[in-house]
Amino acid sequence: MSGKQLRIFPFLISLLWLNLSIHPSVFSATKIDSLRNAALYSSGTKKISTQLELAVQLAGKHQVEAENIAKKALAAAKKTKDNSLIEQGYFSLGKVYETGENFNQALAHYDSALTIVNTIDDKWLMADIMLRKGIIHQSKGEESMALESFRNVMRFGHLAGNQKALGTAYSIMGNIYRTNCLYDRAIEYIIKAKLNYEKTGFTEGAGWASYLLGLIYVDLALPDKAGEHFENALEVYKKVAEIDGHKGGLAICYEQIGLLNMKAGNYSEASKNIHYSLNTFTENGSLYGIANAYKNLGIIEYGRNNFSTAEEYLNKSLAIKKKTGDLMGQPHVYKYLGLCYIGKGQTEKGLNVLNLALDMAIANNQKKAQSDIYSSLSEVYLNLKNLSKAVAMQKKQIELQDSLLSGAIKIKMEQLQSIYEIDEKNNEIAQLEKQHEITFLRLRQHQTSQIIMISAIFLALFIAGIIYFFYTKLRRKNDQLNEAIATKDKFFSIVAHDLRGPIGSALGLSEFLIEEIEAKNYETVGTYASAFNQTLSDSFTLLNNLLAWSRSQLQRMEFNPQFLSTSQIINETIGLFSSPIEKKQISVATNIEHDLQFKADEGMIKTILRNLISNAIKYCNENGEIKVDFYKDGKSVVLSVSDNGIGMKPEKVENLYSLEMHSSSPGTSGEQGTGLGLILVKDFVQKHHGEIRIDSTPGIGTTFTILFPLEQTANKSSDLPTSFFSENTTSAPANQYNPDLR
Repeated sequence: MSGKQLRIFPFLISLLWLNLSIHPSVFSATKIDSLRNAALYSSGTKKISTQLELAVQLAGKHQVEAENIAKKALAAAKKTKDNSLIEQGYFSLGKVYETGENFNQALAHYDSALTIVNTIDDKWLMADIMLRKGIIHQSKGEESMALESFRNVMRFGHLAGNQKALGTAYSIMGNIYRTNCLYDRAIEYIIKAKLNYEKTGFTEGAGWASYLLGLIYVDLALPDKAGEHFENALEVYKKVAEIDGHKGGLAICYEQIGLLNMKAGNYSEASKNIHYSLNTFTENGSLYGIANAYKNLGIIEYGRNNFSTAEEYLNKSLAIKKKTGDLMGQPHVYKYLGLCYIGKGQTEKGLNVLNLALDMAIANNQKKAQSDIYSSLSEVYLNLKNLSKAVAMQKKQIELQDSLLSGAIKIKMEQLQSIYEIDEKNNEIAQLEKQHEITFLRLRQHQTSQIIMISAIFLALFIAGIIYFFYTKLRRKNDQLNEAIATKDKFFSIVAHDLRGPIGSALGLSEFLIEEIEAKNYETVGTYASAFNQTLSDSFTLLNNLLAWSRSQLQRMEFNPQFLSTSQIINETIGLFSSPIEKKQISVATNIEHDLQFKADEGMIKTILRNLISNAIKYCNENGEIKVDFYKDGKSVVLSVSDNGIGMKPEKVENLYSLEMHSSSPGTSGEQGTGLGLILVKDFVQKHHGEIRIDSTPGIGTTFTILFPLEQTANKSSDLPTSFFSENTTSAPANQYNPDLR
């Protein structure tokens, strides 16, 4: 092994525990069984992801199986052409190889994963991959490459907010500073690691940071402070063990606490601590941890002068180290074995074992171990009064210490140069991040200003829109009000004129009749009595229409549809006009479909019929003809009233229902009217959701046709025009005239 590898060996031990703490490979039968079942009963990308997770869990104890599963899953991921899944495959297989200590294959797969991650620009994953690469480079003694990887972890971790990766990188960098005796920087970085771990809720990482702080205080020969941090770490790992049963953290904490007790001469407590770590290592199947625990127990018993018990523990440790091929750990065990033999009085055997330990340390190029063995040999020879050999051993020790010191200085200079470079780059990153943050804040401020400005513009437009909407609505209402007032004025003008005539005539006739009665001219009275009656009847009809129409305009007329017997209503209505029909010798023909019933308001239907028949009689010549038809046509009920009277011109038809264009024409016998009846007909038809059509030709006659839907959809609330005495603005069908006053 090279000197470069030797000088990172103490760090490698703690680094391996870091790797265990962050990516536990402790065998969990329950979790593995669960993953096996999930992989068996799933398919597609979910199956591949589950297989990759299973492989990572199997790595170590079932290394061959783990590699086979990960390889198959990676091959399946490639077929999906899903870059994220392929990256996961390479990364997981890399972790499997790393756990199996096949570092070259692990690095190759991490590089493949990194290539894919670069295409999708996922800085979070970049930080994770760089972290794994840095750990491997550090374990191989490739410090410059390791530092470069950790620098990238910090860069990508900061950009992506990957605080767990940042915590790990800070803790490793802190340990690098510790091994280079830069304890202030080491403490700074490890505290940063702890803060990042705590932000992510990674309790185990925070425990690891406390453990590293304990190691720093061990180096500084401050056992009380070291013990305090080891105890803090121990409390954290106890909580972790309660949650997931992982006791690896407990083992390393008890080991360090045991070593502190051993140095303090508190062998009883030290023995308890190391025994706990031994039991935990045994549960986890960690041969490396078991071997070290036996070695430490042997050293404790040696300190107690229990040489036979110490020999037993040391032999157990040696057997495991030989089995695992741990050549680097054997010289230290042989050294204490030799001292145990000497302590038991087996001096020659003890010296032989010490020399064996020295030869092995020389073969391994373990200069620190050689120096320790030379020190022990010098002390043994001094106790044996062999001063020449004692001096020779001491001289060898001094030479090695000089060599170690010069080598350490050279190493430290190289490491400090690398550390200086990474600090410079970290400062550059910090400056760039600060500048990036300033730029971001400026951009955000600019965006906020733009948003406020745009919001203000939209608010102003919205307010303007509301103002315009209400202005338009108010203006429309004002126009409607003016129109209603004008219509009202016109209406009262019509009423005043048309109602005054019949009432004035009735008044004059009544005075004449009184005179004739006084003169006892009963024949004359009889002649004019019928005229008087007709005048009052016309006035009464006009008042009824006026009342009904005004009620409809005020929306106080209830709409009560019910099934009606149409033939009865039509015949009763025609009977009301028997006198004018007889007077003008008009024939009335009806065509009413048998048993036809439909749902309508009886009062409104009677009003419609009265006005249409009255209108037909008014404009029909003597000996004329009126036809009333009532029948079903598809989904409609049709009411038709026609006459062969004087008819109307088209321009007259267009203004039939307009009070403003009032031009009521006298009947064929001089009958007067207001045209209000037809306006009322129109409103009542619309109330029934019906249609009114008109066909009129001058000199030929007029036909009013009304179509009522069979199924009424109207409710009892009025949907008549809302403006007082105003024209309904609902559009009539295209095939219908828009009639008003006739």
